[in-house]
Amino acid sequence: MPTEAAVASAVTVRVARSRDDRARVFALRARLSAAASPVHDAYDRQPNVTLLLAESAIDGEALGTLRILAAERGPMMVDGLLALPASLAHRSIAEGSRLAVREGDGAPQVRRMLWKAFHRYCLAVQAETMLVAARASAAREYEQLGFVDVFPAAPFFAPRGRDLATHRLMQLGVFDAYDAMLRNGHPLRDFFFVDRHPGIDLFGPGGAPARQPMPRTVPDPLRAVAGLADLALVV
Repeated sequence: MPTEAAVASAVTVRVARSRDDRARVFALRARLSAAASPVHDAYDRQPNVTLLLAESAIDGEALGTLRILAAERGPMMVDGLLALPASLAHRSIAEGSRLAVREGDGAPQVRRMLWKAFHRYCLAVQAETMLVAARASAAREYEQLGFVDVFPAAPFFAPRGRDLATHRLMQLGVFDAYDAMLRNGHPLRDFFFVDRHPGIDLFGPGGAPARQPMPRTVPDPLRAVAGLADLALVV
């Protein structure tokens, strides 16, 4: 059976920069997302979006994707739906959404590589808080990583504003992640914070992710409601 390191070395993660890259992201979403989920939406065209593309290092096949929305440079999906607490009002936030990972033996490792790339992106742009909405069935995995509920007294909410309350809005301080995993005895702490993964490349053609603060705007609430169902990192 391949080792964790061997599986990780067979996966690369980079920013989808070209039109062809974005087309591959949307094609993967179309293949793996629920029928009701749009292949792409208004957030994919926002100036604060970064699309990650995980590929096979062997044949270049698309294996997974994750979208990051930087709150300092544009709207997040949660805007207009949930009023964030005062503790987050003046923090730099990066929101992860639209995870799509091909099924198979290597799927868990692809998700880990995308999560590590998400954290490294936050370090690069000096984001202070990672924000995700996790399905109830996946929340335990995020708790082990150190994520906590944004609203602990009433953690569950309906992703479309009218469905069953199936998601938890969760946060993790970017610079608290290592201590949280150490405290929780997470078996993959070295994978995330010690092991080198040169296959994760966020700074290829075009250089580092841009960090140009601009006033935040609130998206149309109806448009936000339509997309929030896909705000789960783990599906």
